[in-house]
Amino acid sequence: MKQVFVIRHGKSSWENPHWKDIERPLMKKGRKRTKKIAAFLKSNAYVPDLILSSHAKRALETAGILSEVFGGVPVDVESVIYDGNEDDLDDVLMGLPDQVTTVFIVGHNPDLTDWVNRFKEEKIYHFPTSAVFGVRFLTDRWEDVAVAPYEEILYAEPKKL
Repeated sequence: MKQVFVIRHGKSSWENPHWKDIERPLMKKGRKRTKKIAAFLKSNAYVPDLILSSHAKRALETAGILSEVFGGVPVDVESVIYDGNEDDLDDVLMGLPDQVTTVFIVGHNPDLTDWVNRFKEEKIYHFPTSAVFGVRFLTDRWEDVAVAPYEEILYAEPKKL
């Protein structure tokens, strides 16, 4: 089985109007909520082998918090998570080495909302910051996830934990 947990970056700062979108850092609330989601995942034994992140500052900070909570899990940057679309997420997954069983992906809307809604029984309108959605694919090969049967594992928002 292969497990994917998509996590939207934490709440970001709009403090400086001169920052480009890619430069916006997390605000304090974003770091706090990300730690809350990470603790929730850890307490339920959802541990990543790898964390994939967009190259946006707020996503990298979110991925760094997750990595720290899980004891230094490696973080790989995939720019397509920022620049691409939901189909590009599939391509990233299908290119993973099969020894990776569980992966966390830290990214952005609207792509995460669209990707989540492909697998979620109850569709969502908006995937909030620091929210997490998990799906399990019933295959041992990443290249097969696009056609493999799947089951929803969880959906959680930090405000509701």
